[in-house]
Amino acid sequence: MIRLKFVSGSRSGSTVAFGREPVRIGRSAGAELRFDGAEAATVSTHHAQIVWERGACFLVDTGSRNGTFVNGQRITGKHVLASGDRVGFGSSGGPEAVIEIDATDVASPPGAPYADTVAGAPLQEPPAFDAPQIAAQVAAALKIGSRGGRGRRGQRLHPHAHPWAEKAEQAAREVAERRAIAGGRTSGDTVLILARAMTQVTEAATSHTNRKWVKVVIAMGGTALAVIVALGVLVLAQQREIDRLVHAKTTIDGQILALQQRMQAETDTARLAAMEDNLATLTGSAQTALRELQRRDEARAAQLEAGGDEIEREIRKILAKFNASTYAIPPIFRERLQFHIDELSAAGNRRAMFGLKQRYWPAIMKEFGALGLPEEMAYIAWVESRFDPGAQSPAGALGLWQMTASTAQSLGLVVNDSVDERLDPDKQTRAAATYLARLLSEFGEDSFMLVLASYNRGENGVRRALGQVAREPGGFRKDKRDFWHLYRLKLLPEETREYVPRVLAAAIIANNAQKYGLAN
Repeated sequence: MIRLKFVSGSRSGSTVAFGREPVRIGRSAGAELRFDGAEAATVSTHHAQIVWERGACFLVDTGSRNGTFVNGQRITGKHVLASGDRVGFGSSGGPEAVIEIDATDVASPPGAPYADTVAGAPLQEPPAFDAPQIAAQVAAALKIGSRGGRGRRGQRLHPHAHPWAEKAEQAAREVAERRAIAGGRTSGDTVLILARAMTQVTEAATSHTNRKWVKVVIAMGGTALAVIVALGVLVLAQQREIDRLVHAKTTIDGQILALQQRMQAETDTARLAAMEDNLATLTGSAQTALRELQRRDEARAAQLEAGGDEIEREIRKILAKFNASTYAIPPIFRERLQFHIDELSAAGNRRAMFGLKQRYWPAIMKEFGALGLPEEMAYIAWVESRFDPGAQSPAGALGLWQMTASTAQSLGLVVNDSVDERLDPDKQTRAAATYLARLLSEFGEDSFMLVLASYNRGENGVRRALGQVAREPGGFRKDKRDFWHLYRLKLLPEETREYVPRVLAAAIIANNAQKYGLAN
């Protein structure tokens, strides 16, 4: 059992207790330890988790924005807890509690690293720890063929002539050093270190001697063979854990997709808000599984992250440029983006439009480059006028960037009975770049889609939507003030919800001109 005695925040003086079940901590409605009101100011929706593994209690930060702290130090990933630890959720002013762990409920002493296991049974530690001796034993086990090994032509080889001998010694030293730091106990990293060494030794043995691994193992002494078998069990356990994490993340991703599809059809504001909280919880769990997988198998984690179809990869490429990456892209957004790609790439005048784009693009990039604006935002001109500087809308907007007279005048352009600088593509582009840079400064680089929305809706319309969000609990938080939150909760007009994916569709098409038939 674990108890949290709160020493600060609105819960100060109270105590909560939990068994060995996972405890989710945050502002989400599904959290077992939930914060709301004033004390939730620094707490994320899905802030942290308490989990038990092999008799030890861990605190896991699940992507909190303001941090999770143990004894004043911010933690990353997983941290073992001990009685007396002081934990804090969020930066200064966040709730803090002192940890109490029932000693009878913990398999190992508080604060002690947990033991490595083989098929669920603890590996026995020697009564006295001798780091050099352990290093020698591990090295002997890993130096395949060092006892009487022979080369391709049958000549006996010196143990240190083998290319894997150095790898074995390096792994042995690392295990010994980690155990020495842990006071003679297993460090908890032995599985990863030896599994990595096994892979390296196998590759070296196979390539250098052209013998199958199994033949080499058979030739080894009994002690070394026993160690290798034990290592094999550890590697198998590690692979099973990797498979479990992959399955967990895949399952959660399916739940996220199903939830987002329900959100698309939902119109009730209260139910949408509850679904948004649930989405944040699921996303936090998926990210936790992914981080744990990255720790165990970076290649497998990267493979999962790179999943999705071509359209999703194109979206994520653009989002990454703006530091605006998101875990779950709403499926309706992807559908509308695909719709606009199909429509724009099939337009009968697309080649003529692309020719105009090529004509005015150098001048546009000059103005955008001077202010450090990314080129994707320049595709507003495609959506607004199809790069036609003489285009005019029924509402009176004019020029390459389709500005009304009042907007143009507010940006310093001359518009009167005799002069209309909206028809000067260079001057209007400079004014548009200044306007977009000002909006980016207000909303932030990572909210660039709010800037795109503002160009269509008007910045005051977007500000009103953000003002509505500000009245929600924690409405000042970054995750509530981004485009995706407004999009999922349908706080933007339908026209604006269509405008943003249309601009991104134009950028994707232009960046793949050959594929979409725009260039010869």
